[in-house]
Amino acid sequence: MSTLRVNKIVNLNDNGPVTFAQGATIPAGKTLSGDGSLSSTGTISSSDIIVTGNMTSSSGTITATSFSGSGTNVTNLSGTSVGQAIALTIIS
Repeated sequence: MSTLRVNKIVNLNDNGPVTFAQGATIPAGKTLSGDGSLSSTGTISSSDIIVTGNMTSSSGTITATSFSGSGTNVTNLSGTSVGQAIALTIIS
């Protein structure tokens, strides 16, 4: 197998991001980091995604099998509607 060692990869005109026409794979246990942003028009999947800062979806859905934290600012969750409670007292 050959090894390619470079300090910088740029697009053809050196005026924008590099495009990986066939996608890119990060091996298990390795990371992708940088000072910019991650943009995807497809699906990003991983057993662990760690976000330092904010995560925004301008359109679409962010799903998870579990959540942690207080959930203080979570919005648009389905749940029970506001109802009435009846208190019963047993007198013997």
